[in-house]
Amino acid sequence: MDNSDPAPSSGQESRVSSLVSLASLCAALACVFWGLRQLDGPTARYLRTITTPEGGGTLTVSWMAFVSHAGNWMGDGRQLLIVSAILLAVGWMLPASRGLVIGVQTLWAHGLATVLVHTVKHLVGRPRPKFSTSGEWSIAPSLASGFDSFPSGHTTATFALAVVLSRRFPSLTVLFMGIAAFVALSRVLRGSHFPSDVFGGWVLGTVSGMVAASPWKDWIRSVESAVYYAAIGTVWGFALFWSLAYPAESGPESLFLIGVGALLVVVGFATHIRMRWLTQAALASRSAHGSIMAMALGLSLMSTAPIVMAATGLLCVAFWLRGDQGPSGVEESSRVPVLKECELVAAVLLSLAILVAGRGVLPLL
Repeated sequence: MDNSDPAPSSGQESRVSSLVSLASLCAALACVFWGLRQLDGPTARYLRTITTPEGGGTLTVSWMAFVSHAGNWMGDGRQLLIVSAILLAVGWMLPASRGLVIGVQTLWAHGLATVLVHTVKHLVGRPRPKFSTSGEWSIAPSLASGFDSFPSGHTTATFALAVVLSRRFPSLTVLFMGIAAFVALSRVLRGSHFPSDVFGGWVLGTVSGMVAASPWKDWIRSVESAVYYAAIGTVWGFALFWSLAYPAESGPESLFLIGVGALLVVVGFATHIRMRWLTQAALASRSAHGSIMAMALGLSLMSTAPIVMAATGLLCVAFWLRGDQGPSGVEESSRVPVLKECELVAAVLLSLAILVAGRGVLPLL
């Protein structure tokens, strides 16, 4: 009779899965960064064609000008500090609101983001778009003004606060992350940063927010969770941006990929709807994960872009290996699972709309 304890073997397998998952996430982020680098130059050159030369430059497209100014104001450090001050004041007057704790965490996130972003900025020394519309750059440490483009400081700080607030108010996650994405978009439209700069800010901001909102002893797990959630958002955002910039490929191979992708989306969506009518535990099962992966892979195939398919595939590997792990300390209400399902449906519908009707609408190339 075998009385050996399988726990050590299971623990080692778990560590291996965790390492492979983290490696897959890093590879997915590398794909996103490489893809955005291809769009840095075209984006900067296009924005220059719709920017007036006088008065420091003003965008001639009204909605872009609005996003540029509004996002720049919202992502300014003074506005972010005001948010922390309001939370601290509410917490002081209403101790039960936990405003003091959340306010301190937002300050901690902002401070950590500031240290990280300024360290990386001056170590990398990337010129801003007005000095290099080609987007080409090499790592050259610099303290000179204008050579601090990567990463975006506004984006980093805003995502740091958005992550902290999303952890404490999960039902408002879409609002907080939407504001952070709005600020990131404004930095590109304003001509202050390249797309890959806001990508770097997105990742660093997510890491800062996750670390600040978690117990210090769990900082390693917090960083892993941050990379995971940053990868989900950046891969999806990059896939949409790439699809808007590049028209669909033609030919029988592309038609085959689109057909298979559409089938995967339909099967994945139908399976997920069936799981939704079962118990909540079913939604956290491997089968539910499989349905989400099928939709993600199907959408990536419909893009017909190898870089998008590679990034999505690596993300799905990490998603499968990670299982139902989630960040500790998240305060969820009974409405959060329903909201997450609505977010998933909205993301799929938006992706399909862009893939069907929005391919290549951005005049970047």
